[in-house]
Amino acid sequence: MDLAAELTAQLLESRADAESLMLDTCTIGDPGDPVTDPDTGEVTTPLVVKYPDPSWPDDHPRKHGPCKIQGLDPQELNPEAGGATLTVQRYRVDVPVGSFVPAVGDVVEVVTARLDPNLIGRRYRVVALLHKSFATAYRLAVEEA
Repeated sequence: MDLAAELTAQLLESRADAESLMLDTCTIGDPGDPVTDPDTGEVTTPLVVKYPDPSWPDDHPRKHGPCKIQGLDPQELNPEAGGATLTVQRYRVDVPVGSFVPAVGDVVEVVTARLDPNLIGRRYRVVALLHKSFATAYRLAVEEA
């Protein structure tokens, strides 16, 4: 077997291993137009879903796509704007390689979180794409939305 074939085989195995660690599920998409609930007045922004595949039926076993949420920066940023200091913590969301075409501005909504229920319902905005040739997962740099 040549080196390229060996690397490809190992990479595919490593991708399967990486996906096995994606214990959370999420939906990722473009933010849609805001919708106001006529009874409560609450404004929500639904997602135009890109991940998982929006053509899947509602009863598909992967209605929500596997993902993993991690901290990205070892410390938060504290930019100042308009006389106020803001705190920005960056995170990373991992999804399977080839699962969709991510873009800066996409919104990630956590649907289930096996080990941390406080992640459920959180929304993150994609701020950078962390591409590389031998990726075991798509790594999306995100900030809480």
